[in-house]
Amino acid sequence: MIKDLVQTDSSYVYLFLRVVAGVIIFPYGMQKLFGWFDDLGGGVGIHGSLEQLRRKKIPVFIGWLIIIGQSLGCLMLILGCLTRIAAAGNLIVFTGALIVHAPDGWAMNWLGKKKGEGVEYFVLLLSILLVLIFKGSGAVSVDIWVAKYLAKD
Repeated sequence: MIKDLVQTDSSYVYLFLRVVAGVIIFPYGMQKLFGWFDDLGGGVGIHGSLEQLRRKKIPVFIGWLIIIGQSLGCLMLILGCLTRIAAAGNLIVFTGALIVHAPDGWAMNWLGKKKGEGVEYFVLLLSILLVLIFKGSGAVSVDIWVAKYLAKD
């Protein structure tokens, strides 16, 4: 089973996509885990994140999964370590974000005239995550190293 999870080719396209996805998700995870990036609208840390999620009627257990998925998942994506699992976890998290933001329409709130943000950003990120789930980590990844190691056995 582990062979199937880490199997990938050495394409630099997937390296690029996973690093981009990891960098995009990084601030979200670090806001929730450490309280970093306050100027990006977050920066509340674990307790504040759980409280915000509780107010949105999200159970504490799911809140923890969101925090772990974003904070560890972004690092796993950047390193290419179990990319399919990290991408799948974040696909679930950001599908939830898409559903929450769906009433705000398609476009982001570029001019500050809308109540919230649209879903275009999430559609793009979800598309990248889907590619990574199907194709894997690509070049320069922990997964490709593990796959080569397992192939020797």
